[in-house]
Amino acid sequence: LMPTGLAVPVLVIALGWALFTAIVYAMIIYGSIVELWGVNNSLTLKHYVTAFSVRFEEEGIRWTGAAWDSFWTTITIAAIAAPLTAAVGLVTAYLLTRQSFAGKNAFEFGTMLSFAIPGTVIGVSYILAFNVPPIEITGTGIILVVSFIFRNMPVGVRAGIASMSQLDRSLDESSLTLGANSWQTFRRVILPLLRPAILAALVYSFVRAMTAISAVIFLVSAEYDMATSYIIGRVENNDYGLAIAYSTTLIFVMLAAVGLLQLLVGRVQIGRRTQLASERMK
Repeated sequence: LMPTGLAVPVLVIALGWALFTAIVYAMIIYGSIVELWGVNNSLTLKHYVTAFSVRFEEEGIRWTGAAWDSFWTTITIAAIAAPLTAAVGLVTAYLLTRQSFAGKNAFEFGTMLSFAIPGTVIGVSYILAFNVPPIEITGTGIILVVSFIFRNMPVGVRAGIASMSQLDRSLDESSLTLGANSWQTFRRVILPLLRPAILAALVYSFVRAMTAISAVIFLVSAEYDMATSYIIGRVENNDYGLAIAYSTTLIFVMLAAVGLLQLLVGRVQIGRRTQLASERMK
């Protein structure tokens, strides 16, 4: 326990910050359900109707809202980028913790560079690098996926390294002694034990892909418009209500993703404890 003289200031700061955060989110939600924040505060849902209206017709569902195209594009790109980011990050972590090769330290340093380089620089660099043959992907969804993978990969790498550092190498050696190769060892021994790290990397990658803006603003196109760039466009057109309504929707999508992470990690931990308890009883 902390001394009283230290615990009280820490508690005051923590509660103050929590209150400030709650007020910020509450004001965002409030701004999405008024006519024009600060001018006409009468309640309305027209911004949500404009952004996310749906029409049911004989041919099926029509997504008639103005924001649906960018929303589904964002969800699709994030859903593709998240598992790829987690996979690349965890495989890289496995190489760094379980394999020895020349240039290992330089390779590990290189995996962290995307955090050190500003997103605007990365966005411009991708345009210059992939705007000419043989790899001409500027303006496509592929360049967005590639950008998210290498921009968010360091989190998966560090999470994987932290988890694998706690696993005894005897697990790998026992598997190899029993005749399994490196891939079978990784897939059937190491990977199941890394499930919390995998889920953390997945959710972080998904959330960052949904909310990234610095590099994305240079890489979007008319066909592949992401949520953040769409929101900025609405603000530039003085359509603040729709922009705030869209932002509020993204907040709840992110909360759902984080809640799913907590649910799945909790189940994994409970499953492990139950399995260990049953083994001890035997």
